[in-house]
Amino acid sequence: MNVLITGGSGLVGQTLTSILEEKGFEVAILSRSVKPGSKIRQFLWDVDKGQIDQAALSWADHIVHLAGETVGQRWTKATKERILSSRIKSTELLYEELRTGDYNIKSFVSASAIGYYGDTGESEVNEQSAIGEDYLADVVQQWENAVEKVKPYVENLAKLRIGIVLSAKGGALEKMVLPIRWGVGSPLGSGKQWMSWIDLEDLCQMFAFAIEQGLNRTYNAVAPYPVTNKVMTKAIARQLSRPVWLPNVPAFALKTILGEMSSIVLTGSKVSSLAIQKEGFKFEHETIESSLAHLL
Repeated sequence: MNVLITGGSGLVGQTLTSILEEKGFEVAILSRSVKPGSKIRQFLWDVDKGQIDQAALSWADHIVHLAGETVGQRWTKATKERILSSRIKSTELLYEELRTGDYNIKSFVSASAIGYYGDTGESEVNEQSAIGEDYLADVVQQWENAVEKVKPYVENLAKLRIGIVLSAKGGALEKMVLPIRWGVGSPLGSGKQWMSWIDLEDLCQMFAFAIEQGLNRTYNAVAPYPVTNKVMTKAIARQLSRPVWLPNVPAFALKTILGEMSSIVLTGSKVSSLAIQKEGFKFEHETIESSLAHLL
C-alpha cells in the first residue's frame, strides 16, 4: 500500500516515513522541489500557486497530511497569517484535487492540535469537550473544518489532535533541556499549567495505526499521563542529573521575550487519550519518565 505524506521532511514526517517503510508501506512525499539523491519518492506541489502533481494522488492509497507552518516562533501579524493559511491552503488544494479527480483514497489522516481546547486549567478534556477561545483554538477549528471537506472523497477520515511532541531530534524537548543542562532550568510561570505530551515514536505509530485500522473520527494524540510544567522540568533534571534550584521564570518575563506566543508555555490543557486506547492503540511510553529515559 502506498502512503503519500505532506510535510514529510519535518520532524514527524521523517520518523513516520521510517516506521511506515518498516511496516512494508511504500512512502512518497509532496515537495515544492525535487531533492537530488533522496531515497524517498517525491511528487511536486506548490500550495501558493495551487498546483499539485495529479500522479501523486493516483499513486496513493493513503494520505497523511502534516503540512503547516510551525507555531513555535514569535507571533507577528504576518506570522499568524502564515500559520493559518499554510494549513488551510494546503488542505484546500488536496480537497480540490480529490473533488475534481477520480482517485481511490482509503484513508486520509490529518494532523490537528490540542490547541483546540485552549487553556483548560485543572479540568480534563476529551474529544467532545468545548473549543477554546484563543488564537490557536480558532486556527485548529478552521483547520479541522477544511479537513472535514475531504470526507466525501475518501473511505476513512481521521484527525489526530497532537500534544507536545517529545523527540531527541529537536522540537520542544530540546528547548526545555538546554537551560537545565546549563544548571539554570526552572519551571515557567506558575509551573502548574498542564503539559499533554507524546513521545515522537508513539505519535508516528499512532498515524500508522490510524491507517492500518481505518480510523474514521477525531482522536487526541497524547500520552495517557500528562504532567504539569513543574513536574516536567523536574523529571528532565532528574534524567540529566542536574539541579533545579532557581525560582520560576515569571510570566511577565516570558511575555516580554516571547510576546503573544508566550501563551503556549504559560497555559495548558489536561487532555485524555482514552478514545485512541479504546481502539486498541498501545503506547510504548506511557509515562514521562519512560519517554525521557528513551530520549535522553
